[in-house]
Order: sequence, then C-alpha cells, then structure tokens
Amino acid sequence: MDAAYGYCASKKETYYGFKLHVFTTVDGYVTDFVLTPANIDDREAVWELVETYEHITILGDKGYANKHLSSNLETEKGIQLLFMKRDNAKNPHPKWLRQHIFKLRRRIETTFSQLAGQLNSNKVLTKSMLGLIARLKTKILAHNLC
Repeated sequence: MDAAYGYCASKKETYYGFKLHVFTTVDGYVTDFVLTPANIDDREAVWELVETYEHITILGDKGYANKHLSSNLETEKGIQLLFMKRDNAKNPHPKWLRQHIFKLRRRIETTFSQLAGQLNSNKVLTKSMLGLIARLKTKILAHNLC
C-alpha cells in the first residue's frame, strides 16, 4: 500500500500519507482499526472495517452520511449506521436522537484527540509499512491501557 494525497475538510488542508479508520466503544476503547491511503473515502473503508462484525450499531461522523451505505450495511451485515445528518438535511433526526448521538460522538472524538495529541499518532516516523503498523498498534494499546 502506497501513501497518497488526501484532503481534510475539517482542517481545510491537504496532506500526504495515510488515514486511520477506527472502531471504538462508547467508553473510548479502540477495538479495531484499518489503515488506508489518504485519498480513500471513509465510506469505502467502512466495508473493510466491518468485515468481521455483524448486527451492531455504528455511530459515524458526517463523512459516512450516505443513504445507500446505510441500507447496504443493514441488508448485508445487519449493521445499523447512525450519523449526524447535515444541517441542510431534508429529514433531520428528532432532537432527542441528535442530542444522544452528539453526546456519544463527543467521547469518540475525545479518543481521536488523545491519540493525536498525547500519543502523537498523526506523526509516526517510520521507514516501512510494518513499522508504521507496529507503532500504531503500540500507541493504540497505550491508549487503551491508560
């Protein structure tokens, strides 16, 4: 797998490298991850991430907002995908559901912030793909133990 250029919409910047797609529990423990080139869409990587899972509920960010993805996950794997709908959505979630998703997503985003800030997972300097994966696994293990 080769690195590629990707765009981060939230930071409004282009970067070169890889993207880490992560499954966490609502308590913040990382249970699974997939590493892809930076130019791969989140909605494509979710299929590799859910390969061994069935009949679960996933809380995704707005990058997973796709009606076809939700229905395909539901029919093929029994996976329910919940995500915050965009502000201009035609059928917004009820207020109680938006608040619940937002509360749970805050804890998940805290996990990403801790991986990037405290464990410096966004700047892993390695010379090989195996070295990169080994360091990421070590950083994720350290996060889960703390």
